[in-house]
Amino acid sequence: MVTKVRAPGSSANLGPGFDVLGIALSRYVWVSDQPGGDACGSSHIARIAYEQAGGSGDIWFGFELEPGRGLGFSAAARAAGAMMACIQSGMDATQAQQRSYQVVAELEGHGDNAAPAVFGGMHVIAGDCNHRINASFPGQFLCWVPELVVPTDESRLQLPAMVSRPDAIYNLGRVGLLMSAVYERDLSLLRTATEDRLHQPQRLDAMPEVKEAIDVALEAGAAAAWLSGSGPTVAIIVDDESSEKVEAALPPQGKVLALDVDTTGAVEF
Repeated sequence: MVTKVRAPGSSANLGPGFDVLGIALSRYVWVSDQPGGDACGSSHIARIAYEQAGGSGDIWFGFELEPGRGLGFSAAARAAGAMMACIQSGMDATQAQQRSYQVVAELEGHGDNAAPAVFGGMHVIAGDCNHRINASFPGQFLCWVPELVVPTDESRLQLPAMVSRPDAIYNLGRVGLLMSAVYERDLSLLRTATEDRLHQPQRLDAMPEVKEAIDVALEAGAAAAWLSGSGPTVAIIVDDESSEKVEAALPPQGKVLALDVDTTGAVEF
């Protein structure tokens, strides 16, 4: 019997929630125990997660999720590999996801991509506590995905080791406002709620074309636009009236994806 597991990509940070907020999106990777896609060698990130979760034997990997684009590729690959091992060991779906999250969060070093990739939905991470938020963004997700590749480790080197108190207060207020926006489904709050001073300004200085995409989206009527993870993808929230106008205004150097929020996470399919 063939075992095949898929896991969703994600958008982390959501503007001000650096390393603490993330949401799963409907773009996937998958792992199979039968030939199909690419064979996972010993250094493949899905294979490493698979073996750390107790798996053994050959596995194969496929994806529709662009690596190096700030859409949670590594977390999704690790989630699929770990979930495969847990399912093969006989765990039920709940147990398998809980164990997979432990493996993926350890390998990732933080849970803002790991939790959405494993559980689906929108999550807040507070140290060892991971909480799935019982709400989501109003409006429609668009992602503008340029050809530029930005490794997360390299992007983090651009960030200061310390932040000022005013910048910390600025972001705390916006995280609180973002929670209000998603629970009250208030699009009018999202532009301010997704602003940030802790990581986006430094990263966007190195990617002027990405900053342009954010500015253009907002000028064209988007409710919000932020750097997805470490970039270069821009996550955008639009309503029905602004969707076509925003999409038409975005720079042609990237492709636009209309995505849903994934609510299932890493699952056998």
